[in-house]
Amino acid sequence: MLKVLLVDDEPYVLEGLKVMLDWEAHGFRICGEASNGEDALEIVRVCNPDLIITDISMPRIDGLELIRLSTQKLKSTAKFVILSGYDDFSYAKRAMLYNASNYLLKPLDDVELDSVVTKLAEQIRQERKKTENINKQLSFIANQSIMRLINGDNKPSLIGRVGMLLNIAEDEELRCILFEIDSAESWAHGEEKIGLNMNRIQAGKVIEDALGPAFQLHIFEDGKGRIGIIASEKMPFFNSLEELAQGLLIQLNQICGDVVYASISDSEKGLSLISKAYRQALFAIGFKFYSPDKSFIKYENVKGLNINFEMCTEDYNTLLELIRSNRADEIEPVVGRLFENFSQNLSAPQIIIAYLMSFQMELVKVIMEINGDLQEFLTLALEFQKTAEHMNMPELRGEFLKQCLSAASHINGFKQGNPQYIVSEVKNYIKQNYCNDIKLKEVARHFYMNPVYLGQLFKKFSGMQFNDYLNTIRIEEAKKLLQRTDMKVSEISSAVGYNDPKYFLSKFKAITNLPPSAFKTGKTT
Repeated sequence: MLKVLLVDDEPYVLEGLKVMLDWEAHGFRICGEASNGEDALEIVRVCNPDLIITDISMPRIDGLELIRLSTQKLKSTAKFVILSGYDDFSYAKRAMLYNASNYLLKPLDDVELDSVVTKLAEQIRQERKKTENINKQLSFIANQSIMRLINGDNKPSLIGRVGMLLNIAEDEELRCILFEIDSAESWAHGEEKIGLNMNRIQAGKVIEDALGPAFQLHIFEDGKGRIGIIASEKMPFFNSLEELAQGLLIQLNQICGDVVYASISDSEKGLSLISKAYRQALFAIGFKFYSPDKSFIKYENVKGLNINFEMCTEDYNTLLELIRSNRADEIEPVVGRLFENFSQNLSAPQIIIAYLMSFQMELVKVIMEINGDLQEFLTLALEFQKTAEHMNMPELRGEFLKQCLSAASHINGFKQGNPQYIVSEVKNYIKQNYCNDIKLKEVARHFYMNPVYLGQLFKKFSGMQFNDYLNTIRIEEAKKLLQRTDMKVSEISSAVGYNDPKYFLSKFKAITNLPPSAFKTGKTT
């Protein structure tokens, strides 16, 4: 759809222009109306109309000056139709000098206006088609040249070529804007990948429309699916680039389903610094994970920060225990503190996701121990891994919390009246407390059960007596200490819960058929 701007200081003329023609039938939509040249000039700057119908005699800025400023200052390629109440050849002559397409006298004749608009609409389409064909070839050349430049090729000949194609002087001020639709292309397959590519095509069209024909070559793709703009001070909107980018971000998120991020570099001076500006924008967009509302990220706000790629060492046993015991009111604060630590450390998304996936596998182990619905949790874990890559921090926190609460609810539901779950919990209790002097009575008291009944349940569902299982766990831990440390046997005995070293030795031999010294020296055969 082509855009037309109507300009006249007489309200009834403006109203007449709106209804005199069926603009949509001619392929136009009215992008603005103005009663003076100043307002009209602002609309030209923002909307970049294809056709401007303007009165010649207006206060402050008249129609001829509007044409001059639009074409020379704003680089508008619009067609102009001049309206005048005076049959004055000098006006017509001056209008034609400014490349006005037509000069119509008031009162307007609707047939004549219809004929002029029909002719101009066809002319605009033909010129646009021709320009698009030329621009496709130039865009390819420009994109390849920009790609080489941002990848570090600073040959003077290449810099000169980019400057010529983009009409940027060597000492001109410039900035780089990047738009990213999601973060990785590798996740997309089949219909998803087609949808992602369609989003990029649509996004590119929106950006082209916003910049206008004069600046199409300033748009590039960086080879990683990101769309960039090399903005220079010749652009009429250079001083309001951030507002332009934020407006585009809103449009692109509406088109692409709210998965677009944007960043902008600092201002640099000189064509040779295009690569630097690009790297700044690229660095800034790397912080999209911490952006709460997929907002516009400025390099100046993040240039002193660094993403942390060290492995997370947060202990998740507390959270696992809360999930096991279904203490839902305590789960959310613990998850909150976990993610606060991630944010404070600026942990890399990959590191956070790896940590959360490790936790998911621990949850799967818990479900396996109680013979719960393992398939359901494996499916949830895999789905979480797939979607987590495309979430920002608040979204990831919300999804992870939901998974934890769901697991707690599932385990609690299974726990009710399920003796096998109780045995699983007793085993877990033993693994956590084997180094203490624990006995069946104390464990039964911890689980509010009769010790005789708990002993029977444990034997039935584990195949071992309580004390036999406790000794097995202790000896397994002792073997690890023997092989990995220089501790004395008496020290290891105490460390795994035996007060009497002789008793420890007897149990060790009974379970392993070997003395501790065999493991200490590595002679286990």
